[in-house]
Amino acid sequence: MTKKNVTNSIAHLEEHADYLFSYAMLKLKDVALAEDMVQDTLLSAVAAREGFTAQASVRTWLTTILKNRMIDHWRRQGREIAASDLVGDDGSGDSIDDFFDQAGRWFEMPNAYPSPDEALQSKEFWNIFEQCLSRLKSQQAEVFLAREMYGMSNEEIRESFSLGESNVWVLMHRARVSLGKCLDMNWMK
Repeated sequence: MTKKNVTNSIAHLEEHADYLFSYAMLKLKDVALAEDMVQDTLLSAVAAREGFTAQASVRTWLTTILKNRMIDHWRRQGREIAASDLVGDDGSGDSIDDFFDQAGRWFEMPNAYPSPDEALQSKEFWNIFEQCLSRLKSQQAEVFLAREMYGMSNEEIRESFSLGESNVWVLMHRARVSLGKCLDMNWMK
């Protein structure tokens, strides 16, 4: 393809906008976000037009740029944890800040747990633990079991459940807090 043909192909980028939007919607399922991604893709293509070598079609090149934009978006999302994600799932509004003062000390010390060996021997503990586990949201329970019972690494969990690193952390945090509260109320009476 000659330099003139490459320039003409890039000059008509808007011809690919509908295809790019459909592709983005398929992956993102959010109209506004898909529109933003397509717009960013087209702006990036205009800015990088000198680097386009026509080794692939313009549509393939644009789709690759769009894919990279979406990957960047998902990476940013995976690193960012909203404070609201740390609020308890049971509607109580408990967050990690509700348990500690500014210096990091407990407001109220938690009840002392029996030794782990004693707990593991107790049939009553396991019955209550199963009840508490069944009250968790399914994904929280699955991630908790994968990590704590089956010994999977965080990376294995991320791959198996298609989760981001922070999602695994949040799910584990919520599961532990919920299980701790449930065990405190039902077993540590």
